[in-house]
Amino acid sequence: MFGIGGVEFLIILAVAIVVIGPKDLPRTFYKAGKVIRKIKVVTADIQKSIEGVMMEGELDEIAREANKPGGENMQFEIDKQIKAEVKSKKNDSTG
Repeated sequence: MFGIGGVEFLIILAVAIVVIGPKDLPRTFYKAGKVIRKIKVVTADIQKSIEGVMMEGELDEIAREANKPGGENMQFEIDKQIKAEVKSKKNDSTG
C-alpha cells in the first residue's frame, strides 16, 4: 500500500493519534477514505477519456491508411469500380 511497510504504518498511526487525537481519528480516516475514493474515480474517468481519445486517433489513422488509393481497402476498390461503371454508362448513353 503506497510502498509503506508495517513499521512505517505503525509510526504514521502513532503520530496521527498524537496529532489528531483518538477521539477525532475515526472521522479523519473516514474523510480520508472518501477523498481517496473520489481521487480513484476521477483518475479512472481521466484514464477512460484518454483511452477513448487514443482509440479515436487510432481509428482515424486506420481509416486514413485504408482509404489510400491502391491500398488493401476492398470498399475503396468497389467504390472506384462503381464510379467507373457509372461514368462509362453516362458516356455510352450520351455518345
